Amino acid sequence: MTRTSYACFIALLLFAWAVIPAPAQAAGNCGLILNSKCTLCHNLNRICRKLGEKDKLYWQKTIKRMVKQHSAPLNNDEQKELALCLYNKTESVKNACK
Repeated sequence: MTRTSYACFIALLLFAWAVIPAPAQAAGNCGLILNSKCTLCHNLNRICRKLGEKDKLYWQKTIKRMVKQHSAPLNNDEQKELALCLYNKTESVKNACK
């Protein structure tokens, strides 16, 4: 491997490490999303009381509806992440709901 190839490879690895969130890091964002974006329109109690009662498809549809009909400020990655976190009741969601 040439020096240039090696340097490009290292740069690519560093970029991927910085840009791609680890699963634990991604799951940790859900509480932040709930507190910073969902609470623009909702009281957390409204969301938190449904944890454990609703399935993954419910959360996906609900989040999509909030974005489409009410202009919730969530990008595609945040929508997917939040639906999974709410369905799985991750620690960050549980902490946000305390």
